[in-house]
Amino acid sequence: MPEASVSQLSLFSAQSEVHRVISIFVENGLDKPVQVQIYANRTKTANGGLRVVEEFTVGPYMAEAKTLDPAAGWLPYIYCTARCSTPPTYGSLTIYRIRSKLDEVKLFDAVEIRDTETHTSDVCEW
Repeated sequence: MPEASVSQLSLFSAQSEVHRVISIFVENGLDKPVQVQIYANRTKTANGGLRVVEEFTVGPYMAEAKTLDPAAGWLPYIYCTARCSTPPTYGSLTIYRIRSKLDEVKLFDAVEIRDTETHTSDVCEW
């Protein structure tokens, strides 16, 4: 098997740095299920983003993660929406974008949802 050259390794490393695999980790501390939709966008805004995966539901007091890679439709920014079909009466929702054990961002930070409106997270880099 041929060995990779330094320039090939540098290119791979640079591409990996730009197009990272990430996980979206949902901690649903609400007493009702929550529907989550993940979006990617070319600009740092929550307007006009493209759906990256199908909407998914996380049950009450449950956690779920979705792992995304560049093949999922890479764009430089990511955000999500959350909504409940029935208004929760207790708890909060926290959603993280995780790149590594040392690099995570809270998209939703202990948001206490008490309605059936669609809530939009902060926007962060993929």
